[in-house]
Amino acid sequence: MKTAVPLLLSLMAVPCSRAAPPADMQSKLNDWARGEGGGVAAAWVDADGTVFFHTGSHDVDDPRPVTSDTKFEIGSISKVFTALLLVESERLGKVSRSDPAAKYLLPAGDPAQAALAKITLLSLTTHTSGLPRLPQNLGSNPDEKANPYESYDRTALVEALRAHGPSANAGGAVAYSNFGAAVLGEALAAAWGTSYAEALTENVLKPLGMRATSVGITGQPPPGDLAPGHANRNMVDNWTFQAFAPAGGLRSSAKDMALFLAAALGQGDAPLKDSFAATEVPQHAIAKGGHIGLGWMITDDPGRPVYWHNGATAGCHSFVAFSPSTGSGIVVLANFQKGPEDMAFELIGEKGKVSVGTMVANAADYPGSYPLSRSFVIEVTQEKGSLFLQATGQPRFALIPESADRFSVDGVAAEISFDRDAAGKVSALILHQNNVDQRALRGSLPDLPNEITLPPETLREYAGSYPLSDSFVLTVTEEGGVLFAQATGQPKVQIFASGRDEFFYKVALAQLSFQRDGAGKVTGLVLHQGGRDLPARRSD
Repeated sequence: MKTAVPLLLSLMAVPCSRAAPPADMQSKLNDWARGEGGGVAAAWVDADGTVFFHTGSHDVDDPRPVTSDTKFEIGSISKVFTALLLVESERLGKVSRSDPAAKYLLPAGDPAQAALAKITLLSLTTHTSGLPRLPQNLGSNPDEKANPYESYDRTALVEALRAHGPSANAGGAVAYSNFGAAVLGEALAAAWGTSYAEALTENVLKPLGMRATSVGITGQPPPGDLAPGHANRNMVDNWTFQAFAPAGGLRSSAKDMALFLAAALGQGDAPLKDSFAATEVPQHAIAKGGHIGLGWMITDDPGRPVYWHNGATAGCHSFVAFSPSTGSGIVVLANFQKGPEDMAFELIGEKGKVSVGTMVANAADYPGSYPLSRSFVIEVTQEKGSLFLQATGQPRFALIPESADRFSVDGVAAEISFDRDAAGKVSALILHQNNVDQRALRGSLPDLPNEITLPPETLREYAGSYPLSDSFVLTVTEEGGVLFAQATGQPKVQIFASGRDEFFYKVALAQLSFQRDGAGKVTGLVLHQGGRDLPARRSD
C-alpha cells in the first residue's frame, strides 16, 4: 500500500477578468486542501467575469499540477444536468414532466404500467417518487465496491422499478434517491431513442459549450487529464456507469463548470436561459428547511435564495452554487475525500446552510468511526452540540434525533441507531436503509487475520446452504480450489482461510466459523459480524 506524503500546496489564482471573488477565497481553499493527497480546482463567477483557482497535483507520485482544465468526477451534480435535459426534452416536445417514467421504459401494454403511473418524471427530479436511495438488486452495500455502478444496466434498472415502484409513496416527502435520478435519465434517453450520454451531449452540453464535459460510461476510455480519486490519501479507481450515469456519472473541469454557472446566472445571451429558469422554480419544501427545484436544492431565504448541489464519488468531492440576487456563483472540484460544502457556502455568503444540525443533549456520546467494511466507514462528528454523519465517498448529513439513541439522516431515507455496552457506552452503530440493517462496531479497523491455504478436498467439505433465517441463506461453494460465499440478494465473494474451519472476508468485516459433528462432518457455521454471532445449521 502506498503511503501518502503531505503535499505542499501552492494556490494560484488566474484572473480572466475583473471579477471580484471573496478576498479570503485563496486562503480558505489553501487551508481546506492542505495535507490531502490530490488537488483542487475552483472558479468564482460574477457579473464582471470569472476567476479560477487551483492547487496541488494529480497525486503525490504524479506531479502534474491540477489546473482549471483538469477533469474531475462531479458525482451528484450530474442530477442538475439531468434536470436540464428533462426541461429541454419537454420544450422540444419529446416528453411532459407529468408523464410516468414507465411510459418510456416499459412496453405500452405492460400490466405494470398502471401500478407505476404515479412515478412521474417530475417526481423523479424532485426526489418525491418514493423510490429508495438505491435499488435492492444493486446489492445490500454497493458502496463498499471499488466501482459499484459499472455493470448496472437499463435491464436491471427496469427490473428494480418493477419491484420497488408499486409500493413507492409517490408524492410524499422529499427523500433523496439516486435510483430515482437514474430512472429519470434512462426514461429521457428512451424518449430520445438514444443513450443518456448522447441525449445529454446534444441537448445540454453542446448548447452550453461544455466541450470538456463527458459521461463516464463503462468500457469507454477516460478523458485526458482526468484526476484520479483519493480516499484516506491513497489513490482509488475512477467510477464508470451504465444506467446510473444520470445520477452521478459526469466528469467536468472548473473551466467548463464556469460556463455552466454563467448560464445559470443568465449572463448576457446565455444558452438554455429559459430552461435554467425552469429548474430554479421551487417545487417542494424540504422537511428540515429550504426547497427543492428541478434538480437544485434551494436555501430557505426567499429574498436571497442560493441554488446548490454537491457531489461525491469514492475519491472526489464537488460543489456548485449560485445566488441570483448577488449575481455570483462558485464551483469547487477536488480529487480527494473531503466535502467542501461548509467552506463553499461560507464563501458565497450562506454559512451553515448545507446541513443544519439539531441540538442533542448527550451529543458527546456518539462521535467516532464505525467501519461497515474496509472501504466504507461512517464517521460521526459533533459540532456545538449537533451531530453529523459522513460515509466514505459521500457528503456530510445532519443527524436528527427521533428517540433515545435513534436518529434520522437529514435528506436521506435512512436512520441510524446506536447500541450501548453493559457500562452504557456507545459501542456500535446500525444503519437502517432499504429494509436492510447493517451493524458496525465503533473503533478502528482490525488487522486482517493471517491467511493460510487449505487443499481443495478440505474446502469442498464446507460447500452447502446455511439458512440464517427463512429469507436469508448463505450459500458456500468451492470452485477450482477457491471458496466462495453468497448471501441472499448479494453477489458471490471469495472467503479466505485463517485456520481449519475458520474463514474471513476481505470485502466486509466478517468471519465464518464452520462447525463439525463427532464424525467430523461439517454441520453448520457461525457468522461473526458487527459484534454479533449468528449461527446457521447446514441444510441438505
